[in-house]
Amino acid sequence: MIDPYGRVVSGLRVSLTQRCNLNCTYCHHEGEGASGIEMTTDEVLRIVSVARSLGVRRVKYTGGEPLLRRDIKEIIKGTTSMDLEDVAITTNGSLLKQHAQNLVDAGLHRLNISLPSIRPEVYRSLTGGSLDDAMEGVMEAKGLGMEIKVNVVMMKGVNEGEIDPLLEFAKSLHGGLQLIELEDLNLEASFFEKYHLDLSDIEEQLAKRTGHVIEREDMNRRRRYAINGLPVEVVRPINNPQFCMRCSRLRVTSDGKLKPCLMRSDNLIDLLGPMRKGNSDGALKGLFLKALNLRSPYYLQPS
Repeated sequence: MIDPYGRVVSGLRVSLTQRCNLNCTYCHHEGEGASGIEMTTDEVLRIVSVARSLGVRRVKYTGGEPLLRRDIKEIIKGTTSMDLEDVAITTNGSLLKQHAQNLVDAGLHRLNISLPSIRPEVYRSLTGGSLDDAMEGVMEAKGLGMEIKVNVVMMKGVNEGEIDPLLEFAKSLHGGLQLIELEDLNLEASFFEKYHLDLSDIEEQLAKRTGHVIEREDMNRRRRYAINGLPVEVVRPINNPQFCMRCSRLRVTSDGKLKPCLMRSDNLIDLLGPMRKGNSDGALKGLFLKALNLRSPYYLQPS
């Protein structure tokens, strides 16, 4: 699938639920509005199958907290059976201790762990949860051989001083670290202004600490820095035309709508309604192509 701006869409990011067992202050809820509707197992897998037939090769499940889905093992098992290049889950990790083995049994090998701090008091203030729960889950997944990338939303005056401890922690997992800019989405303007941290200085510091930088063509040309053998990426989407011009994913909301852009909710294409009315896979492909043609780089839009 190639959109009107020549961007190849090879990834699908699927939100499985808006429910979450934590209450993270910085969460943008994948750009979704409130909805109590969720797709069934079969509906999720059918959407992924149609996407695969159109060229999608990477699928990531998100939420909310996707491990709250009782059918998460069935969803993962069905997805990994589709011979995709990559299947992953983004989770807060607090439920991993009881779910990690089932995920491995279902064929999952990769996790993104949302972890805003490795200081217990800061973690609790940001999420309302227990750092111990998250750490136990991460260790369970590591013990089962899962590949783990730690996602950290950086916030001014909150966790910017934790770079070195986070580097050490991620390295201990033999995984990766992703430092993410706070996004101005589903947040109060005053909150964003108070906590938004420009990551330019952090990226400059990382560049000075490594002699090896890889520019990822498949992920918005973001740079990957090798710090003592640890791959570290900096995600800077805010006011970043380069990020938008290389976006390679479509999104599916938890209530079954195609979302061409994280930052917009005015151009959603409903899949779930037509599916439940008995539309064919051919008709669903047409809806994917309609959504594809609505894609445009957000930060190149007229203000």
